[in-house]
Amino acid sequence: MPKITKIEVQKKNKERFNLYLDGEFEMGIDMDTYIHFNLKKDQIVEAQDMEKIQNYDQYRQAVNTAIQYISYRKRTDHEVIKHLQKKEVSELVIAKVIEYCHDQRLIDHNDYANSLKNTMILTTDKGPGIFKEKLREAGVEQIIIDNYVERYEAEQPLEAIVKVANKILRQKKGPIVKRKEKLTQSLIQKGYSFEKIKEVMDEMDFSQPEEELDGLLQQELEKVYNKHSRKYSGRKLINKTIEGLMRKGYKYDKIKGKLEESGIVDGTEEIE
Repeated sequence: MPKITKIEVQKKNKERFNLYLDGEFEMGIDMDTYIHFNLKKDQIVEAQDMEKIQNYDQYRQAVNTAIQYISYRKRTDHEVIKHLQKKEVSELVIAKVIEYCHDQRLIDHNDYANSLKNTMILTTDKGPGIFKEKLREAGVEQIIIDNYVERYEAEQPLEAIVKVANKILRQKKGPIVKRKEKLTQSLIQKGYSFEKIKEVMDEMDFSQPEEELDGLLQQELEKVYNKHSRKYSGRKLINKTIEGLMRKGYKYDKIKGKLEESGIVDGTEEIE
């Protein structure tokens, strides 16, 4: 029957060993496998023994792969499973690895959600909606998601969101009514609810100096008028210009006044 003739430490990995049977290299094993089976030179190993050693070492390699993956940041079952599947680890072994990770508290979905919550609140401008989506994508259970989304909403400072909103507002151009629409869209995309957006907007100053609005209208009038003048003329051109400016949030009376001021109309024209 096969006998272990040599066990040597691998040159490139001191945590693994080369196992020789009857003078021939058989397989590599890790230290835990070596200790678990109490392997030693001159030990007789039958076929069923070798199968157990091989299976256990595959499991240990998968455990080490999972530990290394988790060492970079906290992970969920779903993330670890996907990672091991890419490494072509069998489903049976993956199940055992996940059980090991839970036993050793290497995977804890409550801890994962709490850590992600703290990180996102401190380092991003994203709202609870984005946080919720990240937890879903990571495979966190719905009951945990609901719990930590509620905590996220309670712990994210309102003044921090107002600061984000004011920054966005400064980047938007045009009449304040249009800027508020764009601000709402941006905050929704960042994961904030309509209720929170309203609360934030109640804290903001949306006043806009008349001279600023007048200057913006003049710039937009020139752009829109020149654009449509390539295709239209006369009353059609005027109507298209007015329609285009109204879509941008400018009021009809302001547009007519600016058209008259620019000499484009004489005050009698109306939109058809």
